[in-house]
Amino acid sequence: MQVITQVSPGACGLASRIKASSPDGTRVMLEIESDCPHVQAYAVQVTELNAFEELLSKPVGQTSPVLLAAEHHLHTTCLLPLAVLKAAEAAAGLALPQSVFIELERVE
Repeated sequence: MQVITQVSPGACGLASRIKASSPDGTRVMLEIESDCPHVQAYAVQVTELNAFEELLSKPVGQTSPVLLAAEHHLHTTCLLPLAVLKAAEAAAGLALPQSVFIELERVE
């Protein structure tokens, strides 16, 4: 299955796009495009992952997309690493390709 994921940024305004595809339900190939220079460097290393290893046997903080995000100095609350995991999960057929949202509203 192939999944395209659009990641709309917060205040930084630097959008990203993830293309995830899995020929066998285990190996997930990733292509990440972004306006962010940190994400561009990150994308060079995040090109493939094993869905079962990353999604079913590790806590989120120990997955390679999250660890590499720290290594490439992505902002602490950047949603891209979790979007990579979500796209990989859907591409591998481990979840339905459903959109997720975080919506913040300032209340005074």
